[in-house]
Amino acid sequence: MLLGQLLRPFGYLAIQHPYKWVVDWLYPAILAFALTTTLCLVDHKATYYESGNLISLVLSFVQSLPGFYIAALAAIATFGRSDIDNIIPEPTPKVVVKFRGSTNIVDLTRRKFLAMLFAFLTAQSILVVIFSLSLLSFGKLIFLTTIAGPDSGFVFSYVTLTIYFLLFFQMIIATFWGLYYLGYKLME
Repeated sequence: MLLGQLLRPFGYLAIQHPYKWVVDWLYPAILAFALTTTLCLVDHKATYYESGNLISLVLSFVQSLPGFYIAALAAIATFGRSDIDNIIPEPTPKVVVKFRGSTNIVDLTRRKFLAMLFAFLTAQSILVVIFSLSLLSFGKLIFLTTIAGPDSGFVFSYVTLTIYFLLFFQMIIATFWGLYYLGYKLME
């Protein structure tokens, strides 16, 4: 039960909407594969793991984001206009809610959608910070490992970086989607 509550911010990923998978998975995956492939082709010594290089620059950017996301979440929760509590027009995002043994599909209001989005972004940014710290500490070891053969470190490093940049770009693109909703859709 407690673990379910701790992982609840990632419930945003379960929202059903026709275009959401593009924002959550397609665009971030394309960007992650492109950047990781470029890094691995250009930098054969994995200097991106070193202090002062790419991973540490991402960390310095991302570490300030949880506070911004929490402030946005607080603003959404206390926003005074009543129309924010109306159901989003078609195509309406939906979420599956399980309560006391029954399962219901619930249409989302703008407030609920934005609250779920910014709760997710807060949790995701914390994960990216922890992942960045881990890569700065152990990334070079991953790259240099030969546990499964001479090139296994390169493969492990490629997969690890792809996952890292997938999470990073997922957070960035979802942030822009949230800004679009806050800046334009909220006032409709």
